[in-house]
Amino acid sequence: MRRFFLTAAFACAAILPAEAAEQRWQEYSYPEAGFSANFPEAPKASSRLHATSQAPSGVREQVYSFDEGGVVYSIDIADFTGANADPDIVVSEAKRTLLDNGHVESEISLEIDLVHGTQYIVIGTDGTRTTDGIFFFKNQLYQIQVVYPLSNSDPAGSSGIGFFLAHFRFLDPY
Repeated sequence: MRRFFLTAAFACAAILPAEAAEQRWQEYSYPEAGFSANFPEAPKASSRLHATSQAPSGVREQVYSFDEGGVVYSIDIADFTGANADPDIVVSEAKRTLLDNGHVESEISLEIDLVHGTQYIVIGTDGTRTTDGIFFFKNQLYQIQVVYPLSNSDPAGSSGIGFFLAHFRFLDPY
């Protein structure tokens, strides 16, 4: 009986810090980018060029990211609106770029707000774990990504990955 109470106490102690850390997460909505997501604090927005065979000069990619104790939570949106891109090639290139960093631990089909995509978990050669949901929707490549290095101090721990991914939403799926 004592072992049961000790096990329960340790389980609660492990869960409570993660829950406390997640309570400070807030929803941030970006109608112009077509999504909302929860972050620990307001994410930094930046723009960069996304290299692709589907547009010789690349396409604009908007990145919304937050670094929490070394764990980077990000939403990357590459806009292929004017590129007349083949969605299968765009997704294949995103997957190939992701796999250049390590080996696939898992690959599953998923759906968010009736939009189909694939989630990959990739383990890098240095032990960094990357979880990346890849979607091609309305001529845009969405990557919902968490990069979780071995050494980090994220107060949500690995539970933050599931929390982040579970709270992403497409604002206008149709």
